[in-house]
Amino acid sequence: MDRRLILDLIDPARQRGLEIGALDRPVVSRTMGDIGYVDRASRAELLEWYADPAHPIDRAVLVEIDHVWGTETLLEAVGGQRAYDYVIASHVIEHVPDMFGWLTEIAAVLRDGGLGLFIVPDKRFTFDWPRPVSTRGEFVDAHLRGLRRPDIRQIFNHTYETRPEGAPERDDGALTEYARGCVALCRQADAEKTYIDAHCWVFTPRSMLEALDLLSRLDLAPFEVANLTATPPGDAEFLLALRRLPDEMDAATRRARFKASAATLDLPEEEPVAGAPEAVAAARIALARAAAIENSTIWRATAPLRRLIGMLRGR
Repeated sequence: MDRRLILDLIDPARQRGLEIGALDRPVVSRTMGDIGYVDRASRAELLEWYADPAHPIDRAVLVEIDHVWGTETLLEAVGGQRAYDYVIASHVIEHVPDMFGWLTEIAAVLRDGGLGLFIVPDKRFTFDWPRPVSTRGEFVDAHLRGLRRPDIRQIFNHTYETRPEGAPERDDGALTEYARGCVALCRQADAEKTYIDAHCWVFTPRSMLEALDLLSRLDLAPFEVANLTATPPGDAEFLLALRRLPDEMDAATRRARFKASAATLDLPEEEPVAGAPEAVAAARIALARAAAIENSTIWRATAPLRRLIGMLRGR
C-alpha cells in the first residue's frame, strides 16, 4: 500500500503526531514536522533485539525513541498530554496483546477529531494465510486479562499455524517435532515471563470492521471509522483510519456515529482464500493487470500492482 495515502489525511507541517513502531521506516520523518516516536523499548534495546542480520532492519537509520510504551499507559508514557492530532502505526496492531486496550490508550492521547492511522496486513496474503481470523471472544479475553505481552495462545498460534512464503510442507514426523518445539517455546516464555513477539491477531478488512463494531458496542474507545479500505490488488495490507470522538458525547451518540460511519464503507465481499500467498498473489496480479489495461490512467489505484510486477521482473 502506498504510504502517501496516510499523508493525504494529515498535515505533518502543522499538526503534532506520534508514530508507533516506526523502526527504520517512519511514515513521518522529523524533517516533516512535530513527530514523536513510540516503541516498546529504547533505541539501544531495539538495536540489540535486531542485532541478528536475518532481520530486514537497517539498524543505522533506526529512529531515536522518544517514548517507551511498556507497562505504563501510552498517556503516562507521553507525559500525561492529550495533545496529538494523529497517531500512526504501520504493521503494529497485529502484534499488540490486547488490541481493545491498545486502541483505548491511543484514544486517550488524541485531541477531539484526531486520527488513529493503521496499516494492517491482510492475513489472506501473508504468512498468516492458514490461520482463521481472530474472534470476538479472543479480543474480550485479552482485554479482560489486561495482557501486556503475548500469552501462550498467541505465541503458539503464531509459531505453529503460520507458513512463510515458499516454506515446504512438513511431513507428519517433522510437524510433530515442530509442534513440540512450539510448546517448549511457550513453556519457556511463561516460566521466564519474557516478551515473545508474535502476530497476536489476524485480520481481513471485514473482520477488522467486525472487531471495531464490538469495540463500539462495549463503548471502550470513542472512535468512528474515517476510512477502511479493501486490500488493493497485488498488495497484502489495508488502511484503517479511526477518528476520535469528543469525551462529552454520550455513549448512545458515540454508537450512532460509529454505525453511521461504518455504513458509508463499501467493502467488497471476501471470498475464502486457499493456498499459499504466492499462488494467490499470482492470480490476483493477473486480474489486476486486466483491470489496469482498462483503467491505465488511474495511477494511484494501480500503484501496488506496478510495484509488485516490478519486483517480480527483478527476480
